[in-house]
Amino acid sequence: MNKKFRPHLVVISLYTLLALVFTWPLAVHFTTHVPGEATWAFDESTFLWNMWWFKYSLLNLGQTPLESNYIFFPLGIKLTTYTFNLFNAAFGLPLQLAFSLPPASNLTLLFSFISSAYGMFLLSLYLIRRPGTEDRRPERTRLFPPTPYSLLLTPYPAAFAAGAVFAFSASRMMYAALGHYNFVTIQWFPFYTLFLLKTLHRGGWKTIFLTGLFAALCLYAELTFSVFLIFLTLILWISEWRMMNGEKFTIHHSLIRLFAIGFITFLLTGPFILSVLPDFLDPAYAEPGWGEGLKLSADLAGLVTLTPLHPLSDQEWLRELRAVVEGTGRFSDVNTLFLGYGILALALLGFVVCRRQGWVWLGSALIFTVLSLGPLLTLYGQNRFNLDGLEVTFPLPFALLHYIPLINANRVPNRFGIPLTMSLAVLVSFAVSSVMYHVSRITHHAPRTTHHFLLLTSYSLLLLLLLFDQYSVPLPLSDARIPDVYRQIGAEPDSFTLLQLPLGWRNSYGTLGAEQTQLQYYQSAHQQAILGGNTSRNPVFKFDYYANIPLFKALTDTELYTPADETTLQRARLQAADLMTLYNIKYLVIHDPLPYRKPYEDTFTATRQLALDLIPHDPQPSYQSSGVQVFAAQQSDIPNPLILDFGDWSSDPYRGEGWTSNEEIFAATANWATAAEAALFFPVRGPGDRYASIQIAPFSYPGMSGQSVVLVLNGHLLLDNFSLYEGWQVIEALLPERYLTPGLNRLTLRFAETAQPRQVLPANRLIGQTEIETPLDLEISSGSDFAFISVGFGEEKIDASAHRRGVNVAVIEPQSGQLLAVKGFDTAANTFEAAALSQFITEIPAGQIVLLASQGLEATAFFTSDTQAALQSLGLDTAALRVPFAAIGVKNAAAGAALQTNAGSAGTAYLRLGASPDTRSLAAAVDKVIISRPE
Repeated sequence: MNKKFRPHLVVISLYTLLALVFTWPLAVHFTTHVPGEATWAFDESTFLWNMWWFKYSLLNLGQTPLESNYIFFPLGIKLTTYTFNLFNAAFGLPLQLAFSLPPASNLTLLFSFISSAYGMFLLSLYLIRRPGTEDRRPERTRLFPPTPYSLLLTPYPAAFAAGAVFAFSASRMMYAALGHYNFVTIQWFPFYTLFLLKTLHRGGWKTIFLTGLFAALCLYAELTFSVFLIFLTLILWISEWRMMNGEKFTIHHSLIRLFAIGFITFLLTGPFILSVLPDFLDPAYAEPGWGEGLKLSADLAGLVTLTPLHPLSDQEWLRELRAVVEGTGRFSDVNTLFLGYGILALALLGFVVCRRQGWVWLGSALIFTVLSLGPLLTLYGQNRFNLDGLEVTFPLPFALLHYIPLINANRVPNRFGIPLTMSLAVLVSFAVSSVMYHVSRITHHAPRTTHHFLLLTSYSLLLLLLLFDQYSVPLPLSDARIPDVYRQIGAEPDSFTLLQLPLGWRNSYGTLGAEQTQLQYYQSAHQQAILGGNTSRNPVFKFDYYANIPLFKALTDTELYTPADETTLQRARLQAADLMTLYNIKYLVIHDPLPYRKPYEDTFTATRQLALDLIPHDPQPSYQSSGVQVFAAQQSDIPNPLILDFGDWSSDPYRGEGWTSNEEIFAATANWATAAEAALFFPVRGPGDRYASIQIAPFSYPGMSGQSVVLVLNGHLLLDNFSLYEGWQVIEALLPERYLTPGLNRLTLRFAETAQPRQVLPANRLIGQTEIETPLDLEISSGSDFAFISVGFGEEKIDASAHRRGVNVAVIEPQSGQLLAVKGFDTAANTFEAAALSQFITEIPAGQIVLLASQGLEATAFFTSDTQAALQSLGLDTAALRVPFAAIGVKNAAAGAALQTNAGSAGTAYLRLGASPDTRSLAAAVDKVIISRPE
């Protein structure tokens, strides 16, 4: 073997040993457990499922892994904005062919630890050897003939220490313990940084390609890593520009190289990014507001506080997690960013001894530290501070990133700890290199054995100083053994669906029910569809669909400590058997609760009893193993014909994406189709064709070109194209047996066009009989305890009410729509207020639009003849006024010409002028759907 590579093999071997030590006791549970915590979120199960789904979708189903109908059944879910970690999934695919999922996942994780350490080792080795480290490089000292101890006089020990710091930091072990494997897969950052520096320094297509390759690998691990790559690139480009004295020629060529890196990165990730981009830009997938940005910020005190995994921490691990969930923890979230005392001390020393190179790494460490603290400074979980009675906050630069497109994709500030740790590791390597150099110089006159002993002892103490407070052993492990019942279910030849307890759905912002992602991982054994699931971002409908179904609402409410109301229970009991048929649910699988996992631990008995009470099932379990019982669900017969009454609660489970909620449309209970494609579900059992009869009415408006619809059955386009005329009508279609499937079927209505009522319907702007039109939307709502006046629409809407008892007045300029005045008069109090109202109206110039909203049942108590005359000057018919009232008039209009109304039976007087407020995209309304089978 080439002697050049021997030190590298030694380094990799030592990193492997360290990986086994720092992940202990994983080595002795390698085939049965994975890093993670059962009482937390089971995120480790998410990544196990990801690896399985990547393999199963590609090799078994022949489809993209970026969407799945096996979870969130029957809707399915897109996995484009999901924390997939495609690198680990791809890397683990051949491992799955040789091993089961747990060891395949564990091997992938061990590879990430070892390769990240080695990548950091190579980066530090490169930097130590670069010009600019002055006389801090120990390889200059050659006091004895070469021996194994000679390695201590080279840059290798310093680089090795940097690799250990980056790979086994307490922060990274926290991510592993929480099951956040995507933030353990950080091994490509040092490689990217190394080849980026080489590219900026000397160019070359090989280094440019490798830089783009490692950037692509970062993105395949986690797309939000792109933010870190951008920051690292900018910081290092500026540092290289400074070191090259700002030569324009160099800057020009460096920019070309950066463009080439970006181009190669896009070539390698283009198909993935182009698949993700439409959903990433879709508002339906947008993260609301700041997301969890404030909660998931690093705590200033947490930066120097031992994590609860450290043996000397005074915080017990499970108690710390529970406190965070209950909001009683010492920090707002689990402390995932502890920098380490030894690391900070040696990083500072590294800057002192190597300022020329050190400034950029110190600067980047400071930048990433500040960004990790989030939008507001947080100290011991508090971001509001009382300064002598004054409540203040301290905004930080991360708040600015929220408003920068793409950069704001990273909503979790503490993740900036990843490039922060890398920056500190570089500085540590400079410090260790310098210390070893000086130890060698001080002890070079000692006997060889003593010299070697002191060198080895010094280095060991440095490693101990660096890694002692990062030690996170024993690493929490999650049991990845799959109950035997799932393998028994998987052995059955049919395709069907499972209903599991605990039942729930989860995304990055919350849960519906007591979701337990571990059950999703069990799908790798039974390979059947499940109702629940875990994702990252999703349209609201993906949760609302299940929340609106009485059976699921009753179960999830009970899981979350809220007993279901009687109406929900009655509907759930009435519909349960039909749902078993619709979803083709064969088994109800009930899991016992896990210790310390709330809320299911508390609500298990009530939830289990409710499920067995509502869902028809065989009395004895079909399968059972420790902690799991499997009951066969009893499905109802499918009526012929099957009549679905859209607009009624009973049809909610049969409507997929693309519909509004239930409402009355054209004198019938119905639902609008609000997308170019709207899906409905129906069950099929037995052979033969089916016929579909759909009562439908298109959304019509003046000048429309005409609406048409085609039907798509389970992805197969049916030949008929139906032209729709105005009003209710019935379309009928044959559903061929060859396109049908046993169980749930999807029939999609594909419309030629959709339109927004606000854009296509004529606006109603005429103010009564005044012949004056309002230039913008006006809305008034008056009642016994409120008076609302709004001017404009949407984001431009202005509150134009004084919200006073009596009469509230707003004045609008008729040409520009400018709001000129807002006043309120308590005419229920005294005649003075009534006189003031009269005087105010008298002074309004002729032609101005005036809006009035009364509040209270005595608003006219002190009206006088002057008050009535003033109101008549606005065109009001004062004899017809009753409280509460709403009116829109014009100054100097004829009496009775204004638009006015009194409260109806609901106690509210309401007026609106302008364009339609309905901004939904409408295609057609559907009332009844009939699926029949020829006798």
